[in-house]
Amino acid sequence: MKQYNHKKIEKKWQKYWEENGTYKDYGRDKKFYCLDMFPYPSGAGLHVGHPKGYIATDTFSRFKMLQGYSVIHPMGWDAFGLPAENYAIKNKSNPNVFTAKSVANYKKQLEMFGFTYDWDREINTTDPNFYKWTQWIFLKLFEKGLAYESNEPINWCPSCKTGLSNEDLEDGKCERCGSEVEQKPMRQWVLKMTDYADKLLYDLDSEELDWEDMIVEQQRNWIGRSEGAQFEMKISGTEEKIEVYTTRVDTVFGMTYAVVAPEHKIIEKIKDKIENYSEIEEYISRANKKTALERTELQKEKTGVEIKGVKVINPFNQEELPLFVADYVIGGYGTGAVMAVPAHDERDFEFAKKYNLPIKKVIEPCFDQLVEPGKIKENEPFIERDTVAAIVRHWEKDEYIVLKWKKVAWHTFITGGPEGEQSPEEGARMEILEETGYKNLKLLKELPMVHSRFYHVPKKVNRFAHFSVFYFQLENGEHLDISKDEKDNHEVLWIAKDKVEQILTADSHKYIWQTLEKEDEAYIEDGVLNNSSEYNFLTSGEARDKMTAWLEENKIGKRKVNYKMRDWVFSRQRYWGEPIPVVHCEKCGTVGIPEEQLPLELPNVENYEPTGTGESPLAAITDWVNTTCPKCGGPAKRETNTMPQWAGSSWYYLRYIDPKNDKTLIDKELEKEWLPVDLYVGGAEHATRHLLYARFWHKFLFDIGVVSTREPFKKLIHVGLILAEDGRKMSKRWGNVVNPDDIIAEFGADSIRLYEMFMGPFSQTVAWSTVGVKGSKRFAEKVWRIFDEKELIDCGNGCEGVAKELPVMLHKTIKKVTQDIESFNFNTAISQMMIFINEFSKHDKLPKAAMEKFLILLAPFAPHMAEEIWSNLGHEKSIFLEKWPEFKEELTKDEEVEMVVQVNGKIRDRIKVSTDIPEEEAKKIALESEKVKLYTDGKELKKVIYVKGKLVSIVIG
Repeated sequence: MKQYNHKKIEKKWQKYWEENGTYKDYGRDKKFYCLDMFPYPSGAGLHVGHPKGYIATDTFSRFKMLQGYSVIHPMGWDAFGLPAENYAIKNKSNPNVFTAKSVANYKKQLEMFGFTYDWDREINTTDPNFYKWTQWIFLKLFEKGLAYESNEPINWCPSCKTGLSNEDLEDGKCERCGSEVEQKPMRQWVLKMTDYADKLLYDLDSEELDWEDMIVEQQRNWIGRSEGAQFEMKISGTEEKIEVYTTRVDTVFGMTYAVVAPEHKIIEKIKDKIENYSEIEEYISRANKKTALERTELQKEKTGVEIKGVKVINPFNQEELPLFVADYVIGGYGTGAVMAVPAHDERDFEFAKKYNLPIKKVIEPCFDQLVEPGKIKENEPFIERDTVAAIVRHWEKDEYIVLKWKKVAWHTFITGGPEGEQSPEEGARMEILEETGYKNLKLLKELPMVHSRFYHVPKKVNRFAHFSVFYFQLENGEHLDISKDEKDNHEVLWIAKDKVEQILTADSHKYIWQTLEKEDEAYIEDGVLNNSSEYNFLTSGEARDKMTAWLEENKIGKRKVNYKMRDWVFSRQRYWGEPIPVVHCEKCGTVGIPEEQLPLELPNVENYEPTGTGESPLAAITDWVNTTCPKCGGPAKRETNTMPQWAGSSWYYLRYIDPKNDKTLIDKELEKEWLPVDLYVGGAEHATRHLLYARFWHKFLFDIGVVSTREPFKKLIHVGLILAEDGRKMSKRWGNVVNPDDIIAEFGADSIRLYEMFMGPFSQTVAWSTVGVKGSKRFAEKVWRIFDEKELIDCGNGCEGVAKELPVMLHKTIKKVTQDIESFNFNTAISQMMIFINEFSKHDKLPKAAMEKFLILLAPFAPHMAEEIWSNLGHEKSIFLEKWPEFKEELTKDEEVEMVVQVNGKIRDRIKVSTDIPEEEAKKIALESEKVKLYTDGKELKKVIYVKGKLVSIVIG
């Protein structure tokens, strides 16, 4: 038997593919662009977790080639930025030299897998020929007013000594080094990403996107669009005002204080009026040391200081209220000031409790009955009524009265309405007496009001009920007889405490019950207004419209849309990044350099470590910094900050299509031919960074006519992590890193490819197992032996001696593998191929055509071995120039199925029958079964039910 020598065979075919340009046929009619998120080439190189996504895209690319597509499947390097620079500094290596070595090592490792990368399309973000176009895009953003300078406080990493965007933080710490981040005012470049917020948000629902729901929701939440009102509030004793933004202007009558951010300019403006300014100043100093994420974290205790000597005035009722400075309000979000309504906001509630501030409820729950019984009748008016609801507890037991209505399927508490001059409590007592006969009541508590809109079945009207809610306990069981009408309407039930909520019909009554158990807390949902002057009894939506209109009529405020997403802090005070192509001229201001001067190359420096002064190391290179203004010809200085690591990755996918073009970013015809990216695979951690930035830049490029699609990536799939065998992330620190070079040397590239696709669902996190790789190698060797040892028969004139079930198995396998690859269920595709091999290995003679089709199915997963076997079978051309097999639907169905026979619901037999067996014959076979007769003989046969191809159910008396 000929041994499978993976080392020799893999090198042979990798050389063949490269020399013959097997993957470079771009002239086919059908196109497919398959892309990996390109890697940052770390000095440590690849571990076995990194290639999982690359193996998947390679498998898919080969599959599409076999389906007749021209496929672009490129690879490049995201080599600028903090990771490379920090590693170089740590290891005392120039980042340029270090990056070149790292790229070479990464490339060597990737080539060992036999991937379909067209290295003629290789890109590197540190290549001036590439970042020329990154700089060109920046200039276009600058020309359109979307790149601007700012001096606002930014996230500053004291270890990396650079500014960071919100997206670069994890739990308030630098995502790269883990250091606590500070707030530091600094000049920086910012991209006006919020101008594209609506496009970024609404296009998430576009038909152009086929993304996982999880990623879409993460982006939607990060953008965080909200609609509200922005209005002014006067500050007592001054001419000053503050503006507040709120999405809940309907709660404005519940405002009991207001809050400004520590960085709000009003503090300096009213400094002379503040009686405790030194205390305020000290608090602001402490707040500046926290990140925005730390300040807004819901779990953390809220802090603040009252600004004594001034009050703010609520414009709706002229009430004077305390003003606080508190760090849970962020200067850069909204207006940097908020109205505080503790009864209806959780943060405000906590703050009010801590500082003993009033809590005033102005919103009460309102429930709409949208299902029967009691579903609101459309196009019928609501009859409003002040009503009561009463919870009545037993005098001894922990049981409660629930009324079971007889004319409609309701279970409710006791309800009704006060009559004449009755107070709500008097009305509740009267209803209890009339409906139950109980009269000796002790009021334990009045609960918050609840409102409900429903169709009152007995009264035959849409009812808008405003419930005053009371909790009574009976003092004893003494009661009177109730009227016949009441008895005809309902039955009085005593229900144990733990069963009350589940028996109640209406959500409003369930909520009433829940308020008994709940501690005092903020009610944050919409509802009906109370304690709100002329807006009482309006719904929250109605009130928001009317209140905002009042603000606009009185020129106090306006409707406003806000976003949680901030503009993108784009500059870094570091060396290793794209130079920003602008100069600063005293006469002309900030001026973009002419396009013909691009690329503005990063100069070599002796000292590239960060300065920590707010200037990058480039500032020390006076020969480079000092230049002339392209506008006036006078002296100017170059921008010394550099771009972040996300710049190149925001558009790199475009350059793969046209990597050598020095005239334009991308040829228009090629762009239309290949975009958008058909399949994009990478880590889910990039949802709110790279993927959002790339969508932003792509939409900008669409607007200026560079690209023809609104979205860059059509289908997005995230890759699950591969953990170490100990269940932790692979890390040098833990000593649990597995090097793929060693695995390939011992088991072969095809074995690791098969194993990583077989480990489990593609997006699921799984732990590495070297034993699992051995299992994949055994499968590969079994395939090799079958082709080496079995007799393959040409079935052109019939296949005597070949088992008849094999064609069915083949077509089932073609169908299953095809569908599973399309849906990225690689593990089940491999499982089906294992089933195929196990079945075929039982036979000495195998149809050659069937085995060749199987080999084509296997080829995307184990390309080296498939090519070698294909060649051994006498084929001169690559297997990847073949056509993907098609299945015949009629051959994917079993000729026989297992039919279950039940007697009175219990399984008594399982019988193999033809898939198209007639109903009467199926019933006859079932009734004649000896196992079934044991239970049916002598019994009355009441019913026989047949479910086609699955079941015969026999019912006996």
